[in-house]
Amino acid sequence: MPRRVIASGRSCLECRRRKIKCDRSLPCAYCVRTHIHCTYPQPKTGQDADHSVDSNLVGRVESIECKFQSLERSLAQIKQLLHTNPPLSGQEQNQLRPEIEQDRCSSGCSGVSHAASRNDGQLWQSFPLRPDPSPALENLHPSPPVIAFIWQTYLDVVDPVLKIFHVPTVQRQVMSVIRGRSNLEAPTECLIFAIYYSTVVTMSAVECRGEFDEDKAELVTRYRTGVEQALSRANFLRSLDLTVLQAFTLYLICGRKDENGPDVCTLIGVAIGTAMKIGLHCDGADLGLSPFEIEMRRRLWWQICILDVRTAEDHGSEPTILEAAFNAELPLNINDTSLQPDMSELPQVQPGKTEMTFTLVRFEVSHFVRRVTFSDRFCRTNSYPILSEAKKCEAIEQFKERVEKQYLSYCDKEVPLDFITATSTRLILVKLKLAVCKLRKDQAPGMLMQTIYRRTCEEVLQHAQTLRNYEKGKRWLWLFQTYVEWDSLAYLLLHICTAPPEELSDATWKIVDEIYHHWKCESGIYRDRRWRLIEELRFQALSARATKQKIPQLPRATQPGHHTTPEQYDLGPAARLHKDPSARAHRTTDTGIDQPSNAEAAAYVHPSQVAGFQTTESNPTVDQPFPMGTLISAATATSVTQPVDEAMSSAAELPSGGTGCEWSAALFEVFWDLTGSGQGASVSWL
Repeated sequence: MPRRVIASGRSCLECRRRKIKCDRSLPCAYCVRTHIHCTYPQPKTGQDADHSVDSNLVGRVESIECKFQSLERSLAQIKQLLHTNPPLSGQEQNQLRPEIEQDRCSSGCSGVSHAASRNDGQLWQSFPLRPDPSPALENLHPSPPVIAFIWQTYLDVVDPVLKIFHVPTVQRQVMSVIRGRSNLEAPTECLIFAIYYSTVVTMSAVECRGEFDEDKAELVTRYRTGVEQALSRANFLRSLDLTVLQAFTLYLICGRKDENGPDVCTLIGVAIGTAMKIGLHCDGADLGLSPFEIEMRRRLWWQICILDVRTAEDHGSEPTILEAAFNAELPLNINDTSLQPDMSELPQVQPGKTEMTFTLVRFEVSHFVRRVTFSDRFCRTNSYPILSEAKKCEAIEQFKERVEKQYLSYCDKEVPLDFITATSTRLILVKLKLAVCKLRKDQAPGMLMQTIYRRTCEEVLQHAQTLRNYEKGKRWLWLFQTYVEWDSLAYLLLHICTAPPEELSDATWKIVDEIYHHWKCESGIYRDRRWRLIEELRFQALSARATKQKIPQLPRATQPGHHTTPEQYDLGPAARLHKDPSARAHRTTDTGIDQPSNAEAAAYVHPSQVAGFQTTESNPTVDQPFPMGTLISAATATSVTQPVDEAMSSAAELPSGGTGCEWSAALFEVFWDLTGSGQGASVSWL
């Protein structure tokens, strides 16, 4: 179609609206390029000047219609592409997930992921890969008897340690679903699916098979899909509904136990941003809200605060929420039955134990952790006092006394939840001491191997194992099962390697071995690179212990003719790679967990370390104590940037000690690599 030039000084309506230069052709070049209907304003003659506004309006409507037509064409093209490219198969997804997880781990949070301003596409990319199309949300609800069982299990397993809503109110909603109500409001459906998801995630595979006659993985996938679809339907990225945020927070907290669950590091920023848009950071009492709403807002805000602290610890960053940004008070220490939606004033709080005691202790500890475990810069930003190591330990003791008096003194050790409350609280306070007294590479050599620090590590492992061995409280241990005692386990293994025989005790080895075997049975542990370092330290500790006790020990990896397999010494896969070269190929276990390839293992486990052990026959001075100062000086003198092979090859240059081992600086480099060289410590239980 030939173009004609319009009178000078006239621009089309679209170019006028966008305030760009128009070439005054019909259609103009810009409208041709963008596939928009090109319309020019009518000349303002005396006859039609009064109708110029109507003409402009018509032109703009026509322009909008053209845009809609363009969008429809684009949508048709997208649909065509989606049909042309089928969804990823399960095998393809499994191949991609390790790469995605590696990218997430390497990038960390870096503060950016806590921002609440990501667009929809970026946020939904935070969810793991899902097959498309997804089943209809209505088809994901279980049968009424199963809903009743899930709800009762939630009340027994999740709610006692995760008070996030008012149980009597939610129970009425659950009962309406059981009775067959199908037209649920979007916020209610979000919360119902979050309850389904959190319940099955916290159950064991054996329990799921016994109660549902289905594999746990299938149940978790179904209800994860359900809660994500429900959140999407409720437009959770923009929703200011309290129930939607309750569901989203419950999904994030319990999703930490789901290895294919949400990327909490990314999505915690959405939760914080939404909470602040709703105004949860402002105490409801100052806003003139009802007593019931005040309590529900407080509970939800402080659960988000805990998740913020925990996520920061996981990724070596700092909490996003600043002290000056909120004034929300802690919830009251009362039972749910003391709260009613239509009450006119808050109930009186009486000293003693309630349903909220465990949760309140977690809130208190989380807030205290902010003051003593993060950087001085974070303390200055939040107007916290900058405390020395000694002052932090003193503050921990004072905090412990207050918590014991205010909460734990009312606990009865014969009551399972009370036992869990008291033991887990004492565990966290011991771990706090370990965190603030964390060893650093720049410390004097004689300060590295401290009796007090070693005993604190032993106490941490003992408390942790006491929790895990308490049969009556196993239903609540899901809250603690993702937290590995990395620092304590690594330090005690290092102690077993380096200490003279008279300083070693069977009790230390017993607790270390119990903790090691507990985590070894967790399939997800092999995803964490630190586990390979633990296996290497344990491999060397086994040999050192055998030498010191003058019992048959691990043969040298380079010694010809030996036929002992690593399995005889109960070694993990990383150490077994050195014993069985045929096992170096990358493989996947029945659980779907990728085992380390030879390239991956080489980065953390080196044959020269395994080969560095001597027999007692070759060392006549087996009873002579090893000069720790010499060892640690040599270890700490090794540059952290030194290549692995170079660091490992330095083993032969170090003197042999009374332990019967050729100690290498690389042994300590493994320890520093595992514990993070003092760059913050995770309290690991919140």
